[in-house]
Amino acid sequence: MFYLCSIGSNLDPAQHVSQAVGELLARFGQLRLSSVIQTKPVGMQSHHDFLNCLFIVESELSQAQLKAEFVTMELTHGRDRGNPLCKVVDRPLDIDILASSEQPDFAHSQVDAYLRGLLAECYGQGQVRDRKVALRLHTSKVFAAPLFGLTPVDLRQHADNRQTVTPVQPAADPRHLDLPRQ
Repeated sequence: MFYLCSIGSNLDPAQHVSQAVGELLARFGQLRLSSVIQTKPVGMQSHHDFLNCLFIVESELSQAQLKAEFVTMELTHGRDRGNPLCKVVDRPLDIDILASSEQPDFAHSQVDAYLRGLLAECYGQGQVRDRKVALRLHTSKVFAAPLFGLTPVDLRQHADNRQTVTPVQPAADPRHLDLPRQ
């Protein structure tokens, strides 16, 4: 199953987004990642801007199992999910599943307005207007980890723990992205 997911952070966001992408890459082996954008908080009062991005991952996990893994990551990063206001307070990490499909075709998925540009950019159907942010892939196994965040990329973890970053090229049919299989 393929999943379209989002990452958001507004507490030390560069660190948490970078670490989360590294953890997801180590866990799943490959990701298709959108650009990373800086946005103002939506639906909450805060003076801390968010970093947001989308990613597509293939997993054998059910949606409930995958969400449980994401919640565990959020807790590890310091999110207080026990707070009844956890949806409207600052957070170090928020990972959501937005859609799932047997194919990695999410071009027409419904996403929040601030994510629409990222989704369109991934499928060659538009450009992002928000400020893009370059991040270094955080991993304990590589000293000179690659940068990501300025364009959609495919990230791949190799058997020898090297990571590669390849710019995304939409398929001839702009509704589809070819997610390389391991």
